[in-house]
Amino acid sequence: MKRQLFILLVLLVAMCSCNWHTEPQYSPHIYSSSFFVNPVFEEDSLVGFKDTLSLFYDAEDNSYELDTVYLGDTVMFATTYYTVNSDLVSVKMEWNEQEMDLWYTLTPEIENVLIKDSTTKVGHLYFAPGYNRVTFPVYFSPTQRGGMTLKLTVESTSEFPTNSILFYIPAIEQVVDSTATN
Repeated sequence: MKRQLFILLVLLVAMCSCNWHTEPQYSPHIYSSSFFVNPVFEEDSLVGFKDTLSLFYDAEDNSYELDTVYLGDTVMFATTYYTVNSDLVSVKMEWNEQEMDLWYTLTPEIENVLIKDSTTKVGHLYFAPGYNRVTFPVYFSPTQRGGMTLKLTVESTSEFPTNSILFYIPAIEQVVDSTATN
C-alpha cells in the first residue's frame, strides 16, 4: 500500500510540474490591403487616388499578381505584420532597385520599437521584445518596363517563426493616343 501511495504521489507531482497551459504556436501573419495608385494626401490624411489595384492569387508559386501599373505611377498600400502568442522579431522587404523605387514611412511609435541593428534603408527592421503588431504604409514606383517583384518576410519568436508573401507587379509605359480628340 505504501508503494502504491508513493507511486501515486510521484505521478501527481510529475503531472503538477508539467506546463499544461502552453498556448498554441502560430506562424506570424502578413496582411496587405488597399493598393492605391497615385494617392493624394492633405497633411496625414488620404483624400484621393487615381485608381486601386486588384490582386490575383497564384497558387502554383504562392504569390500575388497585381494589376498592371504604368511607369511613373506611385502605388501605396498598408501592410500589417502580427503574431499570436509570440513577439515580432523582424520584417524584411526585398526588391530590385533597378525595377522600382520603394520607400516607407515609419511613425515615431514604430521607430521607438526598432533596435539599432535595423537597416531601414534596405528594408530590414528588427524589433525590441514585447511587440506583436506593426502597421505602416509602403510606397513603390516602377522605374522600368516588365515585371517587378516585392517580397515581404516576417519573423517571430513562434515555433513556426517565418512567413513570406511575394507580389509580382507588371509595369508598362503609358501610351498616349495622339489621334484622340478632346
